This record gives sequence, C-alpha cells and structure tokens, in this order.
Amino acid sequence: MKISPQTLRPLRSLSVALLAAAALVITACASPAEPASEEPSERVAIPSNPVGTQAAWVLTEINGAPSEQAEFEGRFDPIMFEQMAVSDLQQVFEQLRAAAPWTPVAYEGTETQARVTIESPQVTYDMSVSVGDDGSMNGLFFGEPQAPRTPAGSWDELESQISDAPYEVSLQVTEAGTGEPVRLMGESSLSPIGSVFKLWVLGAVVAAVDAGTLAWDDPLTIDAEVRSLPSGELQNLPDGSTVTVLDAAQKMIAISDNTGTDALIRAVGRDAVEAALVDMGHATPGVNTPFLTTREMFWMLFDDAALRERWASGDPAARDAVLAEIPAGVPSLANAAEVQPGWPEGVDWFATHDDIARAHVALQQKAQTAAGEPLRELLSANPGIAFGDEWTHVAFKGGSSIGVLAGSWYLERDGVEPVVLTVLARADDAQTLTTNQTAVFGFIEDAAALIAAE
Repeated sequence: MKISPQTLRPLRSLSVALLAAAALVITACASPAEPASEEPSERVAIPSNPVGTQAAWVLTEINGAPSEQAEFEGRFDPIMFEQMAVSDLQQVFEQLRAAAPWTPVAYEGTETQARVTIESPQVTYDMSVSVGDDGSMNGLFFGEPQAPRTPAGSWDELESQISDAPYEVSLQVTEAGTGEPVRLMGESSLSPIGSVFKLWVLGAVVAAVDAGTLAWDDPLTIDAEVRSLPSGELQNLPDGSTVTVLDAAQKMIAISDNTGTDALIRAVGRDAVEAALVDMGHATPGVNTPFLTTREMFWMLFDDAALRERWASGDPAARDAVLAEIPAGVPSLANAAEVQPGWPEGVDWFATHDDIARAHVALQQKAQTAAGEPLRELLSANPGIAFGDEWTHVAFKGGSSIGVLAGSWYLERDGVEPVVLTVLARADDAQTLTTNQTAVFGFIEDAAALIAAE
C-alpha cells in the first residue's frame, strides 16, 4: 500500500487508515450514507493499472450478475478468506447490487491504492481498494464519502476549524532545532497514535545496528509469532520465509507493514523498544509499558474482550501476564464491524505532540551516523500527503486504529529551520473518523501552506 509523493487529498486515508481494515469489508448497509444527488454526476474513467483493474471488476460485479466462487478467490488475497468466508463477501456484493446501477463519479489513486466515489440512485459511497505486489486485492472498504472542507486561509481560521471539529483533534507546529512548539491548537495531552509508534521501533533498530547486535542485511524469519493483520504485505509470506532488517524497516514506514514491525520488535526485543522511548525523549514511557506488538493489539481489539478488560485495569506486571496468554497467529475478524475503539482502555500506543516531535528529531540525528545511514531515504519514501515544492525533504509516519487517526511530518526547506507538524485525532466511536480523514490531514496541509506563506 505505497503512496507516491503526488498523493492526492482523497487518498490520504489509505496511507494511514488501513491498519485494521485491510482484511475487512464494510458493507454499504453497515451505516447510513449520504443520498445521491438528484442530478446524476458525470461518469469518470478508471485507469487500467493494477488497482484500477480490480476496482473496475468490483463495479462490474455489483452492477451485474454474480461471479462464481473461483473468481472471487482469484481476485482477493488469501488472507481475506482466512477472516471471512467467500460466501460472506458475495453477500456483501449482493447487498450492494440491490442499489445498482453504480456509477464511478470520482477517482484518485496510485498504482496500488485508489479511492473511487461510486453513486447509485439511492446512495453515494467512497470505495477504497488496495492491491498487493501480485495485483490481488488485500483491502476493500465501502464507506460514507469524506466530509467536504474549505482550506483555512489563516491561523485563526485553522484554529476555529479544529475547535469546531466533531471529534477530539489537536495540531502542533514544533521548531526542530529548539524543540519548542511554535503553535498548538487543541490539547497537548497524551493521545492514542496508532502506527506512529513505529518511529520508536525504528529508533531501537538503529540502536541495535550501532551496538553491533543487528545488521541491516540480517535475515528476519516470518512465522505465526510475528504474522499480523494488514496493513502490509509480509503477512502473505509462508512460514519460514525471510526478509532483511532493511526491507522490513522500509515496509514498516512506507506501507506501515505490521508483520514487518512485529518481526523487528522480536529481533531487537521489547525492552529495546521501551528503552528507545526513553532515549528518544518520550516524557512518559511507562504508558507504553509493556510495549505492544501490532498482533497483540489486534487480539485484544478484535478477539478476546476478557484480555482487553484485564489490560485496561492492569499494572505492568498484570499486562505482561495478559500478553503471555495471547496465542500465536492472528485473531478472527468475524465481529470486526461491531468493535469499538480500544484506546479508552489503553489498547493502543500513546504519546504527546512533543514526544513525537522529539522522536522525529532523534531519528534525523541518528541519520547522520553510520548505523542510521538508511533513515533519510526510508522515512521520506511515503510523504503521506502532497506538499508544495518549497519543502525539500518530507519525513512522514502516520497511524490509525478504530477511533484513532494521527500523522507526523518532519519538514525541511532551504534557509529555514526544519519543523515537525503533528496532528492527533480520536473519537469514542468507530465511524466518526472514517468520514473525516480528509479534514484531519487537511489541517496539516493548511498549516504547511500557512508556514510557507509567512
């Protein structure tokens, strides 16, 4: 699920919001959507690239006669059918078929990800599709169209938009050199951050390389102890497959590969990541102790409510005991559509704007060392959203989970001190942020534009 530097606004959610949903199909009847306009919109063309080909097939499928099971099995990544039966997916399509005809009225995407706005006489939905290296679909999501927004033309307008948002959200601009926040809109308290935690995993990897206990070309083995749910690609490898530390780290940052992340955590040790929290300036590292792997988080979020409850009330020792009971492999997603946010019970990773800014600065400092030589390229492979040409270097890590959306950027431009931009959003329900991802990341686009204009 790689995003190009030219990523367009409606695609942004795919760069950060498929942490838990890449193997999950949300049906059109799961929640109410906006009614279609009385005047039909103009049909748009869908490109014949890998993701476009699959998106076009889905449209054909929900507009016409159903295909046989073998056709579905050939179109989707096998992991989809580890979590839901082919017949269940066919039923999703049947529900959508009842509202046909569907027309594509907007399309934006890359070679491997796309968001297609589809319209029927009754409703309009955003259909998000992602494909893996082999072209098979590893993500399919039908949801309400993103809420429209008007870009803020001033800092006062931006602050007003953030204050009026129907969810908790805050934004901070931090001067990288001094570490001082230049602007803060919203609260500065601890917040769930989703996959932004992978910055500290990356820091722990560099520390291990520097200590000589790990090398970038060392092999990591993929097995049931590290295989996680998407986002990512490495979960598709068979047991016993190996990838290098560098490859896992690249995928962890660029496509937020969860299996690669968990393989790296196993390689360096959970305690090493907890040490990286301290070394990279996290002010309250204990909130992330013991440090969760993505697979452990998914088990508590999707499968075992009792473990989740014990985690919520437990001290570090009790939480260690919870993690010891989590089995190998991935949890079932049979009830995923009913799952509510886990962050109120501590099932996530937590940081403040300052913590994240210090992590970015620490990684840029590590990039000047021999052990950290790959970091600049690695962190800038996926900028998350498009920025103006004045920004000469963009390092990005975003994150999401149910009820959580976060983004962080280290931005450089000629002759000016680098800045770190962070946005942290959370909601008490599973739906609010799925329809406001454009707005949340739009706040960052506006902030970057306002900084450039000063």
